[in-house]
Amino acid sequence: MHRADEFQALSDTIYHWSVYEPSVKCELSCTAIKAGSGLVVIDPAPLVEEAWEELLALVPLRAILLTNGNHVRETLALRQKHQVPVATAMATRKDITELKPDVVLLENELIYGIAAIPIPGATPGETAFFSKASGVMVIGDAVINLNTESGLELLPDKYCDNPEQNRASLRKLLNFDFHTLTFAHGLPVTSRAKEKWAALLTP
Repeated sequence: MHRADEFQALSDTIYHWSVYEPSVKCELSCTAIKAGSGLVVIDPAPLVEEAWEELLALVPLRAILLTNGNHVRETLALRQKHQVPVATAMATRKDITELKPDVVLLENELIYGIAAIPIPGATPGETAFFSKASGVMVIGDAVINLNTESGLELLPDKYCDNPEQNRASLRKLLNFDFHTLTFAHGLPVTSRAKEKWAALLTP
């Protein structure tokens, strides 16, 4: 399995890394948020041990969040090594076969200040996570940002449970005050994030 060589600090509280995975022909991206005295990792992508040690020297790991059942990735190994809970939304829990989450979150319920926001209509169990303190919205598969030329792209309709419902769910995220967007697949957006999000969803 390929591993990212390093992580990027997007701010004092947001960390990001990604690695290309040939087996799925796609970039696997991960977001870690410093929440209080701990670190919450969302959709943990493979990272070399030296980089993990550097990151965890800054702040200890407290929890792992999953945006959907396709993003278990490094979760099992991290949970076992660091003895931290895995949290998902209720719909996500039903779509995970590899493990049983330790914490099941209700809509808008907080864990370390991070809110779980269901995205019905996308892939089964799709959930966004929002940190008000860090101003970041973390997206799973509902939207990707694989290159700067094409920019933000909605999950193709053929992969959605209900494309119209997916778009309606994503429009609701404009009610949250975020300035950074990160994704399970692709590049983070650190400038005019909300403006770009609104443009993506404008008919």
